[in-house]
Amino acid sequence: MLQPTIEYTQTFENSTELAIAHFTRWNSEIDVIDKIEDTINTFENAVSSNPLIYPVSQSIFDIAGISSVREANINGYRLLYEVDEQPDELVVTAFILLGQRQSVREQLTRHCLMYR
Repeated sequence: MLQPTIEYTQTFENSTELAIAHFTRWNSEIDVIDKIEDTINTFENAVSSNPLIYPVSQSIFDIAGISSVREANINGYRLLYEVDEQPDELVVTAFILLGQRQSVREQLTRHCLMYR
């Protein structure tokens, strides 16, 4: 199996910044950043070994009928990502980082309105 390349979209970066701003209301910024970094490291280690390790996102499937987007639940965060398998390349693209209780539908709608 090919070693995957892991990419992060601008949406992922924007949602990560929003998560940091939100969770620093109740925790120190350093603690929030450390937890998010640990979450991303756990995600990268897992998908580097097995890109399909996490299940298809039921939320995205229910909203749009898309079965290619997967959802990693780690440390109270959800990372939505997709795997693109080519004969000579394997790319994992992380789309968005959400808190465990955030609505996927609401966050995707908000993102489309804020960052169109």
